[in-house]
Amino acid sequence: MGKLDEVLAKAKDLAKVAGNKTEEVVELTRLKIQASQLRGDIDANYLKLGEIIYELNKAGTENEELISMCIAEIESQRTELAELTNRIDEMKNVVKCSECLAANPVGALYCARCGARLEKKQEQEAPTEQETETAQAEEADAAKVPAQLESAEKAEDAQA
Repeated sequence: MGKLDEVLAKAKDLAKVAGNKTEEVVELTRLKIQASQLRGDIDANYLKLGEIIYELNKAGTENEELISMCIAEIESQRTELAELTNRIDEMKNVVKCSECLAANPVGALYCARCGARLEKKQEQEAPTEQETETAQAEEADAAKVPAQLESAEKAEDAQA
């Protein structure tokens, strides 16, 4: 029964890894939806600002306070969108080039699109060798579990 217990432990580990990955995907999707909604809100506020300026111009009046309020709202939303985008990039393990905004893998020294040097801060966020090896080992173990389960089931059937 030692083999069966070992296989069951591996199966539990695999289920845990799968659960964690699922949580990551759900969180990433939630962030993407929030970002999309925020982009829609920003577009609506740009439209509202344009309508206000048009109406004020048409009437020959000025209302700097109203325009400033609209601009402040848009800036606030753009800041929030930038934060969401950064969180999404972190979850995807990518960094954006400051020159062309292309996504690059964490740890890259230069942008794959334009060749600009990426910021050093981004280099430090790269996973360490040990973290990479641990993740690869977990994935390799997870890949072995289905085969081990199958062989354990065959052995159990043979004993029965």
